[in-house]
Amino acid sequence: MPGLSLLSQTEVAKLCPTERAFCLIKALQGQCYGNSVKAETLKRTCSCACDAVHFDRIQSCCRTVGRQEMEFCLPLCRYNTTLDELNTGLGYKCVSQLTIWAYCAADVTDNTACCEQRGIAPECLSFCKGDVPTCDLQSLFTYQPCLRYIETITHCHMKNLSSVPRWNPEWTGRCEWDGSD
Repeated sequence: MPGLSLLSQTEVAKLCPTERAFCLIKALQGQCYGNSVKAETLKRTCSCACDAVHFDRIQSCCRTVGRQEMEFCLPLCRYNTTLDELNTGLGYKCVSQLTIWAYCAADVTDNTACCEQRGIAPECLSFCKGDVPTCDLQSLFTYQPCLRYIETITHCHMKNLSSVPRWNPEWTGRCEWDGSD
């Protein structure tokens, strides 16, 4: 099972030179995850360190379960990916990777209740479960309208992250049409 963070305190300090030492320690201990008052306060107080560990977690998952030939899509595998970014050339090239992004962002947690409370369309709730079947071209086109909800869906995923990653390094998203099945 993956660890809390692959980053060291020194690496986070380089990424976040103005953060106080306690921010680095708390972030690396996994205290930035979830929606507790403590985690929310830490995310506001130590935003750089918390962003760094969130980024590290989703990138670790995408690198591990994603296909190596799709590594160029890693810049989109973040918790703060925007609709504008998804509507670029890279976003269109990486649409087949939605399955991996959704799995990694959800961290094996069904966040449907959060998404429903925030008005996500029923046809887009599979993103909230981390289960986006993009194994045929029709699915790819069907999910395009859901991308406008990406920031809200991501908010729900981040709100419900546990301090210890839950994703399975052996997980694979298989699709007949892309030759991976």
